Amino acid sequence: MSGSAHVTSIDAIAAFGGSLRNFEDQSTRALVSIEEQAKGALQWLEHDAPAYWRAQIRQRYDDVSTTRTALETCRMRKVGDNRPACLEEIAAHRTAQRRLQEAEEKVEVVRRWAQKVREEIDEYRSRIAKFRLALERDVPRTLALFERTVTTLDSYAERAAAAKKAEPAAAGRPEQPGRGEGKVN
Repeated sequence: MSGSAHVTSIDAIAAFGGSLRNFEDQSTRALVSIEEQAKGALQWLEHDAPAYWRAQIRQRYDDVSTTRTALETCRMRKVGDNRPACLEEIAAHRTAQRRLQEAEEKVEVVRRWAQKVREEIDEYRSRIAKFRLALERDVPRTLALFERTVTTLDSYAERAAAAKKAEPAAAGRPEQPGRGEGKVN
């Protein structure tokens, strides 16, 4: 490594540090938002949706029972010597059975999707772990380095400016006897 650097703008370094701080803030907020959304989706899939479909199964069992009773009642009636066809009751009973089967299938579909989403969330968390670590550990270190660098460069620039002001004044005065070389009064 060479002993000197050619820095043209301390403000550019400070601005980059500000941009890095902004990136850290936005990235952290985005990760928190994604995590909250993932938890919400998983909560819905593991608790809310199964509870909804279990309630639907109970309701649809009741519907099947009601339509079966209506069908049996219809079949027991006689109009003269003829029995009615009970077409409406048969259709209603088949619809109720189909809806019950659909609700039972939905419970299984929701269970499979909950498992799949849980796996995907775990995969996401493992993939994002290095980025999260960089945000939590490396970015603050880098920001601290930028702050030290800007402080050091500012103090160097102040000393260099003071030295330039002192040079013309020192160049115009003769050296006084008894004083060491390099000291300026």
